[in-house]
Amino acid sequence: MEKEIKEMLGLILNKIDKIESRLDKIESRLDKLESRQDEMYLVVKAIEHNNQVHRAEINNLQYKVDYGEGTLNAIGDVITTRKAIK
Repeated sequence: MEKEIKEMLGLILNKIDKIESRLDKIESRLDKLESRQDEMYLVVKAIEHNNQVHRAEINNLQYKVDYGEGTLNAIGDVITTRKAIK
């Protein structure tokens, strides 16, 4: 009876060792996934920042175009007014 109990305990310990080994592999994979997730987060944040910079540059260009258009319209009005006066 004692021999059977020892064999059963040996089998149980063997199974536990295998489970622990599997858990170690899973933990290793999780660490790698967390590292990848951190890297992807940083890439997404960099892309988001880049988009904000580009949006600001586009807004600045739009402002300059609008300003130039306003200046040209003002010059056109002056020319039209001078032609009307002559």
